[in-house]
Amino acid sequence: MSDQEKKVRLEGIVQASRYDPNAPGKQFLGAAIECSDGKVWVIDYEEQSPFHAFAGRQVVVAGESYTPKGQALIGWSGGTKLGHFRVATMRPVEVTGDVELVEVGAGFDLRGRFWRGASDTGESMLRFVTEEGDAFVVANDPAGASVGRSVKVWAYPVQPSPLIQNPTGQYLWIICPYSASDLWDWRGRRS
Repeated sequence: MSDQEKKVRLEGIVQASRYDPNAPGKQFLGAAIECSDGKVWVIDYEEQSPFHAFAGRQVVVAGESYTPKGQALIGWSGGTKLGHFRVATMRPVEVTGDVELVEVGAGFDLRGRFWRGASDTGESMLRFVTEEGDAFVVANDPAGASVGRSVKVWAYPVQPSPLIQNPTGQYLWIICPYSASDLWDWRGRRS
C-alpha cells in the first residue's frame, strides 16, 4: 500500500490549549481536532505547535492515525474517546484576514543555526540556516532560540497568509530545545 493510500482526510475544528496558571493539576497544552462525527483526534502535545494558530477554526487535515508510545491522553471532555493523528498537511477551510497561516506541513528533524537578519522592509527577523546552507524565515517566536549556536530542531514547513504582508522566502515553524526558564519567558511574551 502506497503512502498516498494510507493518508486519511479529516475536517473539524481545532481545539488548542494554552497554559493557565490557575488551573489545578496537569494540563493538556497541545492541540486536537473535533470532527463533526464526534470523534476527537490529538494532533500534537507541544504547547508551541503551529496548530495553535488554527485554534477555533474549521480545518481540513491529511495524515494518518497512529498509536502513541508512552504517556498519552485517552479521553476528552464528556467521556469522548480519543484517537491520535499525525498531520501531513493542515489548511483552514476559509482564509480570512485574521488567518496567520494557510498551510502547515509535516514536522521533521532539522539541524542548523538561528541568525538575525533584515526583512525586505528592513525590520529585524529571525532566520534558520540548515547545515546544508538552506535559509528559511522563522514564522514563530520559538522558546529557547539562541542565535549562532548549532542546534537540532523540530521544524514544520508553513505558508503564511497571502492576505498579510510577509517577507519573501520559505517559512518554517520551529520548536527547539528549551529549558523551563525559556518556556516561562516565552509564555510571558505570549500573554
